[in-house]
Amino acid sequence: MKNLLLLVNFLIIQFSFAQEIVPKLDRTTIKIGEPIKYQAKIDYKEGDKIIFPSFTDSLNYHITILDQKLDTVKTDGKSEIVQHFELTGFDAGKFNIPSIKIQKNGKDFSTKEIEIDIQDVAVDTTKNAIFPIKPVMEEQYSLGDYWNKYWLYGIIALVLFIIGIVLVVLYIRSKSKISGNSYKTPYDEAKASLKALDAKKYLKKGEQKEYYTQLSFILRKYLGRVYHFSALEILSDELVMYISSKEDILPEDNQKLKEFLFDADLVKFAKQEFDQPKNELNRKWVEEFIDRVKPLEIPENGDLKKDEVTGENYKQFNNN
Repeated sequence: MKNLLLLVNFLIIQFSFAQEIVPKLDRTTIKIGEPIKYQAKIDYKEGDKIIFPSFTDSLNYHITILDQKLDTVKTDGKSEIVQHFELTGFDAGKFNIPSIKIQKNGKDFSTKEIEIDIQDVAVDTTKNAIFPIKPVMEEQYSLGDYWNKYWLYGIIALVLFIIGIVLVVLYIRSKSKISGNSYKTPYDEAKASLKALDAKKYLKKGEQKEYYTQLSFILRKYLGRVYHFSALEILSDELVMYISSKEDILPEDNQKLKEFLFDADLVKFAKQEFDQPKNELNRKWVEEFIDRVKPLEIPENGDLKKDEVTGENYKQFNNN
């Protein structure tokens, strides 16, 4: 008897829960793509935990969701949560709207499946002429369309073009400068550099440091090219020692070279300043020393090592 009462209570509870979900469909027959309204609702009271399933864009392969929302309504003192769907289908045939499971306080409740009939749309070919498929038409682009699409590439190309022009101009100028200042011998270059130094009038401007820097540079570069050594990269004492080993250098020139380099270092590094006579004397000696060290021009017969008239040895020079 006790077991029978428990069974009756269980069936009553299940029946009451099953009545809580009432699916509703506004019609069961539609045309392809035609929307229909579907809703599933469940009773609730304060404190109940209701969980509806989450759908994206379809209920199954044939039923498409156009819109969905949840709503809460109260009728006759009774509260309900309603899930609204706007559905359609794009395949002709009879299909089932699947069962929707809703969880209430940890228990699952389901709606029953409902069959809908999706009918194809009849086309009256006698009234609506059927035309052949048109070929693919090429889109006509305007200048503005090309600009909107390729403006970035156009700007990059313009910048590269301008850079190219600048580089070409700089290259032509550098070639002109090199060709304009190309000298046949180190002697020619040294003499031209002395004239250019005089034209800058550093001494009249009181810029002795710049004057002696360039004057010593001209002399060092000249000696380095004539005797084939790195005259610009060694100390003044090392330069004097190296030049003193050359047989064609006079002892007095070697001593004067030592004094000149010492004076130049004083001006460059110790901010020493000399009077005008001293500056003119150094300038004059540098040019005279360059004249005395000038290599003789080598005759066309490259086997000769010295001048047949004077007996002086030829000095080969580096023209780089």
